[in-house]
Amino acid sequence: MRWNLTNIYPSFESEEFKSDLVRFEKETAEFLKWMDENLNSAENAEEKLEYIISKLNELSLIGGKLYNFASLTLSADANNETAAKYLDVIRSKFVDLSLARTKFRKFLKSVEIEKLEDTPSEVIRSHVFVIKEQKILSKYMLSENEEKIISMMRLTGGNAWNNLYEKTTSNLLCEMELNGEKKKLPLMRVRNLAYDKSAEVRKKAYEAEIRACESAADVVAQCLNSIKGEFLTEVKLRGYTSPLEPMLFENRITEQTFNAMMDAVKESMPKLREYFKKKAKILGHEKGLPWYDLFAPLGGYERKWTYEEARRFIVDNLSAFSKELGDFIDSAFEKRWIDAETRPGKRGGAFCSSVKALKESRILMSFDGTLDNVLTLAHELGHAFHNYCLKDETPLNSTTPATLAETASIFNETLLLNMIKASAKSEEEKLALLDKELSDAVQIIIDIYSRFLFEKTVFEKRTAGPLSVKELKEIMLNAQKQAYGDGLDEEVLHPFMWLVKPHYYSPTFHFYNFPYTFGMLFALGVYAKRDEPGFFGTYKKLLSSTGKGTAEEVAASVGIDITKKEFWRSSLEVIEKAVEEFLEL
Repeated sequence: MRWNLTNIYPSFESEEFKSDLVRFEKETAEFLKWMDENLNSAENAEEKLEYIISKLNELSLIGGKLYNFASLTLSADANNETAAKYLDVIRSKFVDLSLARTKFRKFLKSVEIEKLEDTPSEVIRSHVFVIKEQKILSKYMLSENEEKIISMMRLTGGNAWNNLYEKTTSNLLCEMELNGEKKKLPLMRVRNLAYDKSAEVRKKAYEAEIRACESAADVVAQCLNSIKGEFLTEVKLRGYTSPLEPMLFENRITEQTFNAMMDAVKESMPKLREYFKKKAKILGHEKGLPWYDLFAPLGGYERKWTYEEARRFIVDNLSAFSKELGDFIDSAFEKRWIDAETRPGKRGGAFCSSVKALKESRILMSFDGTLDNVLTLAHELGHAFHNYCLKDETPLNSTTPATLAETASIFNETLLLNMIKASAKSEEEKLALLDKELSDAVQIIIDIYSRFLFEKTVFEKRTAGPLSVKELKEIMLNAQKQAYGDGLDEEVLHPFMWLVKPHYYSPTFHFYNFPYTFGMLFALGVYAKRDEPGFFGTYKKLLSSTGKGTAEEVAASVGIDITKKEFWRSSLEVIEKAVEEFLEL
């Protein structure tokens, strides 16, 4: 249940690792020198562009491999001091690579790029979208020195605060009584108890989690304040109108698309809250669902999986849809791409990381054998399949926005859950599976909306100065009340969701919330087309193109118009119908 990283590098002391580290630093320095000597004019622009693109792709592969090894090692063991040291070293080397991108953008200011589609250079023609995107970003550039200062200061600013957050939460232990014995359990193990069939265990786990969060709140609040404050400074310096503006661009969606989705979500909320209210009554709550019962299992689906059983279950079921997909997933298990063991010092949550240099992926999660764990595993393997479809694209053409990055993962999860539902042996099992489906879907719509409201408010209030733990709790509670409404018991919410979710702590990517809603609803739109002739080939083509167009352009390639509210309503209606089915059952 632990992954194998040795084919990335045998160790930090290996000749391969040290050689690549030296090579990365040397070649980046030589590239910067070349740029200084050759980018003073737009003369021979196409020849220069071809060299820049080729070199950026080459350096991205080397640097990415180094970063993968250090960051993945640290994710699996937050107390690994060697990994932490080298991650800082590698990030410092990335300052020069970031400077090279800055020089690239500066050069593009003086280059006419309108006729690039007709250039004889295959390298340029295949990277037209990336070049145009960098040209737009050049409008928000600072001077080269300022860009370098921002990159260097981030090492001891946002990145350092993010490291402190991960180390603090990875080592956070929750004290609780379990099976008549007092225990100290890792935060992620306790959070997984939210799915326990015992109401007493769920409540105790929630209370233990809140107590543990309280003990770490001052440190984590400082991390959050510093990271958000740093980004606000950068937004102002670059001339953006708000912190959201650069994130919409990074997600490759227009404000029109964003507003269409959010408007559809708000219209759907009253119907989705009916699910919470009905579940509360089933569980004997009069004032709405208390937070600790959000994921309480209903019905009679009692199955638990060993890790090997989960492997066979996922492979067999997804192979029934596509042998290629099933074979790929089986190979991921066989090659030990997955770290699924629950242990102290391991970072929380689940993720899939592309190891582009090897055309591989690595998945981290905490596996306890629940249905939720099995679906999470299928979800992350969907990300790995997406990376597989991108394996022959260059690094520059593989950069997928978060809005499209959830397509394959949610497709996998939806496919597997629907197969499980179809084989339900009783009404009780069907109810349990429907509850699981809705609990996940409504989280991605309503809870994600509350997280968006929280982060938006934090940015607004942070402009006046740092926010206290008390203020952060109040902002989170208000956001939850606004999103969940009468679906939850207002006296039993989660004031520390900002502490347990690592997505708030990226120094360079903010509003890491609405892309999940986008991803789920978009994936449902793609999933609806699964029975069309030639779908799987079209699906793989879509996944391989996510780095080479806007979200609107990629969606249009499969006949979806995401700028219209009607598309988002159609996807939300799928979930609303599931709510109706749940109420009837």
